[in-house]
Amino acid sequence: MVKIITVPYGMKASGMEVFDADFEDLTREYQYRNGNSTWKANALFCPRCSKVREKDTRNGGFKDKWVVNKEDYNFTLQYESDDSGVYAKCSSCGHDVRAHTPEMDSYVSIIVREDGDGPPLPLLKLEEPHYEQGFFIFDFKEYERVRSEGTKAGGNILPTAEIDGTRYVISWNNYLTKMRAIPNVSVVGIPKTYWQSL
Repeated sequence: MVKIITVPYGMKASGMEVFDADFEDLTREYQYRNGNSTWKANALFCPRCSKVREKDTRNGGFKDKWVVNKEDYNFTLQYESDDSGVYAKCSSCGHDVRAHTPEMDSYVSIIVREDGDGPPLPLLKLEEPHYEQGFFIFDFKEYERVRSEGTKAGGNILPTAEIDGTRYVISWNNYLTKMRAIPNVSVVGIPKTYWQSL
């Protein structure tokens, strides 16, 4: 005969015995090889309230902090429900976790302005690029057109190239410094490794 028990919320069971659950720590310490340590989350946290990202002063936007303290995490999510079902919402700032949080995107370090407050940088499209032997290749006049327009905008643009239906972006600094002129032809190449797909 099978015996079924119900385990109430906040309790745990072993065999047929139900008892209070141990306190579960929401963070764990992670040691780097150099001796420094950081804290990692064991549970979902509010991406808006938590201070786990920092400004990327080199490329603009945000990047993961190298050292995160326990206090940087805000475990303030609670369940809410609406017409679409049950979802998580921050009880502190009201952030709906279903909403897109651009600061948490992996590509944001070149998309969001350096101050983190403005809209994404405008895209400036390179016409008729193609991919060949590890390089994105385009006409020299087209390279100069984008360089000229970007310089007028103070470098606050992102050059883009569309190859086989995928749009790629490159930071302004890499666009200027990683360009390689192809000898005997009027085209320019930039290695694909400096481009990121959108």
